[in-house]
Amino acid sequence: MLAPKIIAADDLRVGLTAEYEREIEESDVLGFAANSGDFNPLHVDSSFAQHTRYSQRVVHGAFQIGLASALIGMHLPGRDVLLGSVNARFLSPLYFPCRVRVRGEITAWNLASRAGSVRVTVSDLASLAPTSEITMAFTLQAGKPEQPAATKQKSTPVETAFSFDGNDRKILILTGASGGIGAALLKALAKEFSVLALVHRRPLQEKPPHAVEVQADMSAPGWEQIITQRLGSHPLYGIVHCAWAGMPKGGLLQSDPRLIEQQLAFGTSHVVRLARLLFSLVGSDGGRMVALGSVAGHYKPTLGLGAYSLAKSALEDTLRLLAPEVARKKITINAVCPTFVPAGMNVQADDLQIKREAALIPMGRICETQDIVGAVRYLLSPAASFISGQSIVLSGAQL
Repeated sequence: MLAPKIIAADDLRVGLTAEYEREIEESDVLGFAANSGDFNPLHVDSSFAQHTRYSQRVVHGAFQIGLASALIGMHLPGRDVLLGSVNARFLSPLYFPCRVRVRGEITAWNLASRAGSVRVTVSDLASLAPTSEITMAFTLQAGKPEQPAATKQKSTPVETAFSFDGNDRKILILTGASGGIGAALLKALAKEFSVLALVHRRPLQEKPPHAVEVQADMSAPGWEQIITQRLGSHPLYGIVHCAWAGMPKGGLLQSDPRLIEQQLAFGTSHVVRLARLLFSLVGSDGGRMVALGSVAGHYKPTLGLGAYSLAKSALEDTLRLLAPEVARKKITINAVCPTFVPAGMNVQADDLQIKREAALIPMGRICETQDIVGAVRYLLSPAASFISGQSIVLSGAQL
């Protein structure tokens, strides 16, 4: 029997990967059917499967979840892992016999709570097509090894970055804090608020006072628990949602359905999860939620950015629908929709492109990050307490 790897809590980090390959034979699928009791003929009866749209037998979806379980239990994080939850999507049928690659990546990790998540992808090596994507939330159960006294003083820099105790600052969550616009917002908002800065693949380049970095994958389950544990008994005042999955080019007809789903998630389901979190943690004085939209949404959709425009438009509709629901706890929820900004996803824009964009703006200049910062700060302020469900377009008078 193979021994599982042991990866210590201090060695785990977002982006850490592991993978393995294995053959899946008929005997493996029939054995799984016998052990699980799932003898659905699509998996075990060749004659039946031939007359379905699949034309041949396919591997159980739960079998693939078992492959993901083997990855986290044997490879990443290994021996000390305890599975908390599973969220699976099956992208295409997996026919057998076959050889598969099972690859996992840490998408969230909090050393203090010893909780995180792994996104596992199962791919058929013959076609290289992913057949399933499985996210597993986990905790590490083994106690931390004893460390020398000199090392202990350095072991928890994130938790000691700032403390809410005795701090009268209101608390904000900022998603996408390591992006170009997110970084500008973090620098400005940390002057007034205590900010939990959510990052995924890229860490913060600069961490201002009154800000703490939290690694979390919004596409995975469990990150809300990390936030809740970090807040303790302190109320949450607001959320500024800047995270987004890039700006893919192309029309809707040529876009991969999974890409469209990913874009839509950032404008719909992720927004709903954030609103639920704020609704459950807000104090009696109410709170604020502001999302970063785009003129490419409702205001001026762009055919060459089909999936992005669709998702940004859906973001505005999601906020409008949420506004009446969260209002009973004195929460406002709005979007800031800028025109072209030479930062974040447009950071590579050259001088010629910037001049072309500026020529379209009656005010004679392009939108800057400080324009966005100013609008967000206003919507977070008491002066905006009666504005909700709205999209504030930063157009510079452009029609």
